[in-house]
Order: sequence, then C-alpha cells, then structure tokens
Amino acid sequence: MELIENTLRQWLGDLQGEWPVVHMVGGAVRDHILSRIPKDIDLMCQDAERFAKRLARTKDAAVVPFLKKVDEPCFRVVDRQNPVSFIDIASMRGDTVTADLSHRDFTINAVAIQVARGGVLGEMIDPLDGVRDMEQGIVRVTGPGAIPSDPLRILRAFRFAASLDFTIEPETLSVMREGVEMLRDTATERIQAELTEIFRTKRSFPFIRRMDDMGVLNVIFPEIKAMKGCVQNGYHHLNVWGHSLLVLEHCEHILNHLEEFFGPVARQVSENLKPCNRLPLLKLTALLHDVGKPGTRGVREDGRITFHGHEEEGAEMVSDIAKRLRMSNQDHDFVYTVVAEHLHVLNLFFSKAKPSTRMRWFRKLKDDCIPLIIHGMADIKATLGPLATDERREKHLRWSREAVRKYYEEIKQQLERQNLMNGKDLIDMGMAPGPEMGRLLGKIREAQDVGQINDREEALSLARELMSGA
Repeated sequence: MELIENTLRQWLGDLQGEWPVVHMVGGAVRDHILSRIPKDIDLMCQDAERFAKRLARTKDAAVVPFLKKVDEPCFRVVDRQNPVSFIDIASMRGDTVTADLSHRDFTINAVAIQVARGGVLGEMIDPLDGVRDMEQGIVRVTGPGAIPSDPLRILRAFRFAASLDFTIEPETLSVMREGVEMLRDTATERIQAELTEIFRTKRSFPFIRRMDDMGVLNVIFPEIKAMKGCVQNGYHHLNVWGHSLLVLEHCEHILNHLEEFFGPVARQVSENLKPCNRLPLLKLTALLHDVGKPGTRGVREDGRITFHGHEEEGAEMVSDIAKRLRMSNQDHDFVYTVVAEHLHVLNLFFSKAKPSTRMRWFRKLKDDCIPLIIHGMADIKATLGPLATDERREKHLRWSREAVRKYYEEIKQQLERQNLMNGKDLIDMGMAPGPEMGRLLGKIREAQDVGQINDREEALSLARELMSGA
C-alpha cells in the first residue's frame, strides 16, 4: 500500500500550480486494494495531454503519446534517467468518473481513487461494486456490451482469473461464449499478448482447458481441430489433442515444482526460463508439439499407427502460427526449436545414444536443452498407453534429472571451453581450406567435448591421424 503512495508522491509531489481532478484507475487500483505490487500506475483526468506535459516539464521527463484509439488518448510520462519508471495519464471518457468506469471491461478494473495534490490518495469511487467482487474473487463484466465492444476481453477474463486465482461468474461466461466468433476479427498480436500472459501464470492449465471447452482455442488455432480426432498408437491412451492437453498439465506442474524435480540445480533452471517469454512459450509448445501428427499419420501392414516426420511437419506449422500471431523473431525461433527437437530429446534416452551424439545435441541446443528436457519429461509422463510402462517413465525421469544436473555441473563448462585448435593449425599442417577442413574441425571438437582429447598436443595428434586416414 505504501509502495504505490510513495510512487505517486515521487511523481506528483513537486507539481505546482493548478491541480485538476485526477483519479487513479484500472489495474493500479485493483492491485492496491488486493495488496499486490502494481506493474504500472494509470491516472485519469479531463485534459490528459496538458497534465502530462506539465508533469513532464516539472520532472524533466519525456511524454510518449499512445493514440491508437481516437476516443481513448493516453500519454506516458517517462523518467529520462530511468526509462523503466513511468506513469500513464489517460483522458476521461464521458463527463464523469462513473461514466468512464462504466466503459471499462470488468468490475474489478472499474474502481477509481481520487488523487489529491502531492499524490495523496483520497476518496474511492466504486459504482459497480468492484471491491465486493475482488473480495469474493469474481471476474464480472461491467455490462452486456463489454465483450462485443472488444472481444479480446474474453482472453483478458481468463487472464485475470488465472493470475488472481478468481472465478469467472456464470453470466460473464455466457456473454463470453456468445462472443467467441468475434475473436476472428481481433488483431492477432493482441491475442498473442494475452495468451502469453495466461501461460505466464502458475495456473494456466485449467483456464486453457476452459477456453478449449468454450471454443476459443479452435478460433485461435484452427490447426488443433484435426488433432482432436486423431487416434494414436499403443503408447498413448488419448488422441493427439487429449495427450497434448495432458502434456501441458504435466509441464506446468514441473515448472511449478522445479526444486522437487531438479534439486541442486533448480535455481539455474529457473534462471534459464526467465528471459523474454521462454516459460510461457514452453507451455504453448507443450500444447502444440504434436500439431504435425494428423498430417503424417500412417498405418503399417501390421496395423501399427505411425507419425514419421511429425516433428518436422509440426515445426513448420508452429512457425506459421508464430508468424500469424506476429511473435518476435526470438519467440518464433524458440517455439520452432522446441517442436522440431522434441522427438530428438526423447531419442537421446530411448535409443541409447553414444556420448558423442549426446554432446553434439547439447552443443547444438546449448541452454535451449533445458526447456526441451522439461518438455520431454512432461511428454513421457503424459504417455500412458498399454505399451508405455511405469518403469519406462521412471527411467526417463531419472535420466532427465541427471542430464539437467550434468549439463550445469559439467557439460555447459565443457562446451564453453575454447577450441584446442583451429583452421590455421590445419593449414600449417598442409590442409587446404574447404568443406573437408570444417568436417575435420568438427570431429576434433567432438573429441574435445567428450573428453577424448584434453590439450593442444592431443588435438594436433588427432588431426594428423584423421588427415592420414582421409
């Protein structure tokens, strides 16, 4: 509570002259009432631009206008010395605070608190009983027109329910269900942003399942329709879509219990998943990792069902989905890699791969190996058909834990060591530049990675041996 008041005083305490009627609104009020740390602070007044410019002059700050919606101008005042510090000032919609609040999405976001001179909080305005809904843990639309005016609010309802551990009240669910098809006309980047925030929560799975039951996922990912009727082989007890949902559930459980699964290296695993959107995108790939199966399904003469090449097909399909949702290049590459490699990480265990093969995979993936191993753990835990035994699952779990531990305690350092020799050394030994040189350097590096050679002399000796046998 003190945090938000201190922030307001820091921004507004020095502002002199005329003081308009200013209110704090939206998520900042909600978080303040729920004793949560707010992500940002939203203020509202009649002439937002003028007030923002006055504040910027006082604080030697910059004003960044957000004018995507003509009737909802907003101005961000950004600290020039500390760009992560900012405050948003929006124009009031309508002639009164109550009129403005009635245009908002949910009652829990339709509460205002007056801000007096100096940033002191004053009277609370709650015309739609938003505080009561917060106390009861309910997400409720402000009115029947809330969803039709912006169908993205369907996803926002799930996001608030997931992040706050709230329940969406029945009438709101009914209005949401009626508006599902309108999501087709919503900007895909806005959908992507809300999905990412849903997956970022610790309890995304039950809400993703509810979204599926409502038909929301069919609209966002039409590719999943084919997954829902795609029967699998004896290793699976569910169709492709049912299995994918179960993988998501197990993936989320692992991510919520890193200490339990990874013990001494749990902190490193957590740090691995923090940058950008790696954690929420890992959950998304859990849901879509087998999207290529329906298009690659085959049946052998003995009746066994196969899905040869489904990981490659799925990676291309996920690439198309990422582009459709206008993901960043970094996010696109992450989801593509996880789907493309999800079968390979399982083969490292089940095929009894050689140490050199495993090290080659770790070198290729580097830190991306960690989310892939987690994905593999969830995948195997969700594989419960008659051909998939408890012993098989337990062995894979032990291997996965050991692989993660070994990566952080040994493999990562080994991969980061400098090459023991380079192309110039081979030229000095009489080899001409070209593809053969690259192939030979690759073999030497593999020998270094698995500990076959440990110093420059051993590397040069191996190089001479390989050159003589070429």
